[in-house]
Amino acid sequence: METTTHPSPLTTTAADTLLLTLDEAAQQLRCARRSVERHVASHRLRVVHLGRSVRVERQELERFIAQMRDQHAEDLDE
Repeated sequence: METTTHPSPLTTTAADTLLLTLDEAAQQLRCARRSVERHVASHRLRVVHLGRSVRVERQELERFIAQMRDQHAEDLDE
C-alpha cells in the first residue's frame, strides 16, 4: 500500500507569505543577506519594522526588482 503526503493547508512557503525576513528576501533575490541589508540602508528597499523584527513586503520586493530591471534597461540605452 502506497501512502502519499499532502501539505497541510496551514503550511506556508515564502511564496505564500506577505512579509519576508531579510534571509527569505535574500533567498528570493538569490543574493547574500548582506546585499539586502545594503539595499535597505541605502533606502532602495523599504522594510516594515515589527518590534525588533525587520520584514520586507512581497509587493515591495517585486517593486524593487522592477526598479532594478528598469534602471538596468536605462543604463543599456545610454
